[in-house]
Amino acid sequence: MDQIVRFQKYFFLTTGFLLGSLIPLFGNAFNFILIVFMFVQIGMNRKEVLANLRQERKYLWTMIIFLGYFSLHTMIVLLKGNPVAEPSYGTFEILILNFILVPVYVTTFRSWLTPELLRRFLTYFCIGCFCINVYIFFALTGTKLFSDPVGTLNLIYNTRFGENRFVLGDKFWLEIQALMLAVSALISYFLIIKERQNGKKIMFIFLFLALLVFLSFTVTKSAIIGFLAGFFVLNIYLFKRSWVKVRYKLATVILIVLCGFVLLDNVAMYEARMQEVREEIENVRRGEFSGGTIVPRVAFIRESFKHFDEFGLWGLGVSTKHRIKAWFDASDMNIARYKNVGNIFLQYWVTGGIPGLAFVLFLFVAPVYRMIRKKKISYLIIGILLPFFAVSNTCVTLSWANSRLFMLLFLAMFCFYGDLFARLEEFSEDEPAFDKSSI
Repeated sequence: MDQIVRFQKYFFLTTGFLLGSLIPLFGNAFNFILIVFMFVQIGMNRKEVLANLRQERKYLWTMIIFLGYFSLHTMIVLLKGNPVAEPSYGTFEILILNFILVPVYVTTFRSWLTPELLRRFLTYFCIGCFCINVYIFFALTGTKLFSDPVGTLNLIYNTRFGENRFVLGDKFWLEIQALMLAVSALISYFLIIKERQNGKKIMFIFLFLALLVFLSFTVTKSAIIGFLAGFFVLNIYLFKRSWVKVRYKLATVILIVLCGFVLLDNVAMYEARMQEVREEIENVRRGEFSGGTIVPRVAFIRESFKHFDEFGLWGLGVSTKHRIKAWFDASDMNIARYKNVGNIFLQYWVTGGIPGLAFVLFLFVAPVYRMIRKKKISYLIIGILLPFFAVSNTCVTLSWANSRLFMLLFLAMFCFYGDLFARLEEFSEDEPAFDKSSI
């Protein structure tokens, strides 16, 4: 049994690294690895798996009820024989794999997950995110970085880190890349605060600054705003802790200043983006829908609610994709080239009606509700939820393979193990280090 637990722990830590690097690119393949892993788990330790599932049955039943509703909705649409648009097949299978499989997997951590293992998982996630972004950076710049560093960096900013590009054969959406960078930068900042070994602290400072630089390359407003909000929350945590010595607070101030310099390194690019936003806001006020950042998202909402009677109560189900495309093609707001509503809350409302909207809100609210109920607030969880929420309002995070598995795993961990995150934040320098023999 000890060997089984040890294997589970190593698989967990490996998942942390892959979650930050390759899983966003090959998430569907990882689903099948997870299926095999879970079958092995059930076969070897069925009683413990079932006991863990019973402890989180309310969360899992929410997933099952939504998927049951969605499957019934699909059957009704198909049996009617006259759907409002062509059905998009494959959606149901993906939902089952992600929304059921991921939280079931997360329940298996209950008997052996410790604050030390959690910290290692978060560390490997940050390292994985750093590695994939280093790869993307050099894939875009090549040797030009050494022959013309200034010109190359300007090109990186001007192209927004290559924007939506293919990475290792799969498309990596810019908003999701920026979201992962924001989350990993927040985690690495937290690890700077908690680490007591100087060597590791330096490593986390390097990771934080590097991830921050990569985030600045994306010039993605929602992710940067989400990061800044989360960064503010983590600094509230830092400065309210009496055990944090003056030197750490001074170092934090220095890091905050550096953070500002890094994020605003290419001021001209940010000024151009802000000018673009101001112009688009004015265009919307005049009833002109021209622009590529604010305007489309306003247009998505306006056009969707023109058809509220179609989706408002029960949603469009498997017909959503093609029906949204039909709306946008017929729109007079220059959005024919887009395929989704650019907001996960509105997307799930259109797809699943009021039950769909309630479901996606549940995913975000459940961790916060549990923290409040148990009176154990994790600043790290709140800090990470803020970029999750910010970016989810500008793109369909839980609908894209790049981000769905990554977000669901974190959201389930926040809900199930919020007390462990809180414990991770409680220890002080005067307490003994975590027992590293746990793995």
